[in-house]
Amino acid sequence: MTTTVLTGRSLVLTIGTVDYSAQILSANLTIETERLTLDTLSGRAYAYVDKNATLDIEWLNDAGKTTPVGSLTKALWDATETAPNTTLSAVLTFATGLSLSFSVLPNFPSQGGAASEAQTVTTSLQVVGAITEDFTA
Repeated sequence: MTTTVLTGRSLVLTIGTVDYSAQILSANLTIETERLTLDTLSGRAYAYVDKNATLDIEWLNDAGKTTPVGSLTKALWDATETAPNTTLSAVLTFATGLSLSFSVLPNFPSQGGAASEAQTVTTSLQVVGAITEDFTA
């Protein structure tokens, strides 16, 4: 069986209904499990408590961009300013056919940059509710 090497270019990130992949440098969905470790008289026991997921995104500063898609910076800024408790749908699609669908809360993107480098913007979005995986694509 041969190994297929996938790069970040194999990812597509859609927020709402807009594909922002052309601007995005990296997108990472991180799911952390919260688990209790209980020391009992007969040894250790473990209990699942909950999970916490975040979507970390870095993209080229696209403030003011209007075509071919709008500005991710402006979309997140406006959503956070006007409806910070309203979720946005997100889909992370891989070249293998796997897609992960979930909802995120908007967050203000960072602003700034280094002297000689391309201006980038980053943010971490809280995932709310279930993450649905689809292996059938």
